[in-house]
Amino acid sequence: MAFMKEPKSIRRISLKTKFASASMILAILLCVIIVLISYFSYRDQMFKRYDNNISSLVHTAAALVPDDKVNQYLETLQTDADYDRLVEQFQIIQEQNGLKYLYAYVPTADGLTVFAQGTKPGDEGHFVLGNFLGTDYYPQKDIDSANNLFANPEAPKTYITNDSEFGYLISAFDVIYDDQGQPLLVVGADMSMQDINQTLNTYIMLVSSIAALIFILFISTYLLFLNRSIIDPLQVIVDNATDFVNTNLDENLGQIVAMNIDVKTGDEIEILAEAFNKMTSDIIRYINELTSVTSERERIETELRIATLIQEGMLPRNFEYPDRNEFTLYASMRAAKDVGGDFYDFFFVDDDHFCITIGDVSGKGVPAALFMAMAKATVKDLVLRRLPVDEVMTEANVNLCRNNEQGMFVTLLIAIINVKTGVFQWCDAGHDPAIIWKKDGSVELLTGKKGFVCAGMETAKYKMNESKIEKGDIIYLYTDGIPEANNTKSEFYGLDRLTALVASKEKHDIKSLCADILADVDQFADTEPQFDDITMLGFKFEE
Repeated sequence: MAFMKEPKSIRRISLKTKFASASMILAILLCVIIVLISYFSYRDQMFKRYDNNISSLVHTAAALVPDDKVNQYLETLQTDADYDRLVEQFQIIQEQNGLKYLYAYVPTADGLTVFAQGTKPGDEGHFVLGNFLGTDYYPQKDIDSANNLFANPEAPKTYITNDSEFGYLISAFDVIYDDQGQPLLVVGADMSMQDINQTLNTYIMLVSSIAALIFILFISTYLLFLNRSIIDPLQVIVDNATDFVNTNLDENLGQIVAMNIDVKTGDEIEILAEAFNKMTSDIIRYINELTSVTSERERIETELRIATLIQEGMLPRNFEYPDRNEFTLYASMRAAKDVGGDFYDFFFVDDDHFCITIGDVSGKGVPAALFMAMAKATVKDLVLRRLPVDEVMTEANVNLCRNNEQGMFVTLLIAIINVKTGVFQWCDAGHDPAIIWKKDGSVELLTGKKGFVCAGMETAKYKMNESKIEKGDIIYLYTDGIPEANNTKSEFYGLDRLTALVASKEKHDIKSLCADILADVDQFADTEPQFDDITMLGFKFEE
């Protein structure tokens, strides 16, 4: 086992480097997370403080408005001492509380009608009673929001905007109602939030500095602890393991000596060292067991190959009847595993009647193959007793249900054909419908009364169907391994594709039909492995 050797001098990325790198990345990530959490928490507190402050100022300003005179001022556009006092109070509130704007207006669909403002004459944004501010001053979306405050009492009363020409603002609003509960005015205030950015930047620099200091102290302490408690003991184990591989594995297995690694850490690393000590003494036993398992595996594979040959021998392969010219037939089966659960059979019942049958046992592998053998033998025995085909299916169901502890079942289709007239009686136990390929190239499905799957329920009853084929027609039987074949896109091959392929063939021949269908299924499946057994049987009523 010299291929396991590796010179001790070869070093790639050491465990110490990996641990240190991973620890630093994790610590940096944690620091970033802590900084971000602190930042967003502090920012939210700042926003909440701004929100409470401006909302309180708006409520205070709204309480100053003489609501009994609002309509009078707006209709006459004449002011008095009360209005002048209101404007003066608005100016005081705006100036002393750092508001950018304090205002009251009446929203309309096209704009806002000014009622009062806290902006002093001569300052930017100063307007007087009755001024109309349309879309040339306010964006339409701001006008719509103002109207929404009138129409919807539940509308949000606070907004933060950073995409308008007015800058980074927090705005709050309050609606004043008359005695009848009708909205009169919207009182609003805008406060600049530019200062909050500087405050947040200062805060994040402080938190980042503290986090960086903690990070440096943590990494230094952690790496020192890691080296003493993990890396060094692991290196002892690695050196001993390398010595063991290089010293012993090229020598006679009987001379391998277990090594004693002395690591005292009191944790999982010490357990690992003890496990390695035990492992070296178990290697010989493991190799011997592996040799035994390999031999057993080869024996099982040989037995499976024999089972495959036995199963193939159970299915009739001679499709020639030299003394009979009334028909020709062909069949094939390809198992999904070494042995499968599909089967077909054909035989003469008497000189004028020929039986064809096909079945699909649930499951795959050896259990399905054994159940298949029992089902095939049972059906043939009952048919040769000259029982009607429905009684054959009923008796077969009862027999297969007995001692069926594994709960297996089989779908069956049995047809007994009069080779002189083309009339045939058939019975279907949950099997896929047969395809009738007419002499003229048309295709139809064999439809009739269907029964429950065989061996599924002992009390199940089955009905006989009678149909007829004409000279040159073909009966094509198959199992669900064809229509249920999958491709790499998880699509089914499907019955429609199967019937279309049959109808498209020019040569009215059974053997070439089976070969073409199998090739088309393989082409459809592409690289997708075969999931189910694929079995086909064709019977042609010759002219």
